[in-house]
Amino acid sequence: MTTPIYFTHGKIIAKSGDIKVYDFDNNLFLEKGPGHNLWICGYEEQELIDQLDDRPIGDCLELGLGLGIASKIILSKNVDSLTTIEINGNVIECYRQLNPEKDKRHRIIEGSSIDYLRQAEDMYDFVFIDFYDVIDEETLIDIEICVNLSKKILREDGEIMGWFDPYTPEEFISPFFELFNI
Repeated sequence: MTTPIYFTHGKIIAKSGDIKVYDFDNNLFLEKGPGHNLWICGYEEQELIDQLDDRPIGDCLELGLGLGIASKIILSKNVDSLTTIEINGNVIECYRQLNPEKDKRHRIIEGSSIDYLRQAEDMYDFVFIDFYDVIDEETLIDIEICVNLSKKILREDGEIMGWFDPYTPEEFISPFFELFNI
């Protein structure tokens, strides 16, 4: 197996199992297996800052960790706590390699977002759904399940939001945003 062309000049800065994090021209990329780039890339940070705006407050839940960019942004806001659910233990390990200083407000749980939501007893002021790399007919189903399950753990006046990929095909844009019209 060869490294994908867009990483040939990049430097591996974290690795666990089949997960690698590359620094390429001061942008971070999380790769699962050879050539499969998943989760938000470092250069999309400003996009995420703009999408999150000042929404995260109080006790927050994040579904999906990736590079931890959303976690960092959420923790920079006026939040009391952030619980992040990530299904892939190797992603969590890479995050810990990149972030050796722990924020006491951040708790990371390895497991399925849907399973967590089905069993959760904690209540949240803000839920951020970000476990997908594209928005399509398959992920819309999982996002919808997470939105519906999140409603039972959302405090009054709380908000549920999903990361919007600006490269989403037009046919999925309205269905995506309709999921969050609570």
